[in-house]
Amino acid sequence: MHTIIIGLIVITLLTLYILDKLAKTAKIQLVGEYFLKVNTKEMVVALTYDDGPHPPYTNQLINLLNRLEAKATFFTVGKNIEAHPETVKMLVESGHEIGNHSYSHKQLIWKQPAFVSAEIKKTDKLLRRLGVTNEILFRAPFGYKRFTLPYILHRMHKKHILWNLDPKDYQENNPELIANRVVENVTPGAIILLHDGGGDRTATIAATEIIITKLQAQGYKFLTVSQMLAQRNNTN
Repeated sequence: MHTIIIGLIVITLLTLYILDKLAKTAKIQLVGEYFLKVNTKEMVVALTYDDGPHPPYTNQLINLLNRLEAKATFFTVGKNIEAHPETVKMLVESGHEIGNHSYSHKQLIWKQPAFVSAEIKKTDKLLRRLGVTNEILFRAPFGYKRFTLPYILHRMHKKHILWNLDPKDYQENNPELIANRVVENVTPGAIILLHDGGGDRTATIAATEIIITKLQAQGYKFLTVSQMLAQRNNTN
């Protein structure tokens, strides 16, 4: 009997470990519509920025993107939207896409459904008040999801946007290195993960200019995620 109990404990712990690993990978989602990249033959990619709005970095990115005639998608955090509404308005006026990155940027795994729903709905409401009229895409903090979040997103008919290219700008201060990780690995339809919040993003801004300049020279265009998804739908 003692051996059986130990075996059940081991199986339970192993199951929890596997579930936790699945929750923390961007590669698997068991329900709902999610995207790691967009299947297209067109020379298009999507720059995405997480954790803002965060002046002065978000504002500097807006100016840079506008100057280089590139569009991007910003996955914004509700509490930062409340702190910097004018920056959100700048994004709207510049034609960049604004997505939902939760209200508090807490991990949305091992949370009650009511908490997860509130994190999404509260941020959507803030964005609507600031002039966002298009479909609001969602990205989970850290990309962590498990079962509850995908189910709730499915019920909300909300697309979950992950990524297939992460140059790790959040742990790298060398703009050339960040940019090279993108340029050397990019493919049509790539969704590129970058950050405009969560710390000093000076290197990210410099890397963005390198990425856009080099990829535009190769014939790439920079679209919002929704624009890229629409192009996929039009070519199918």
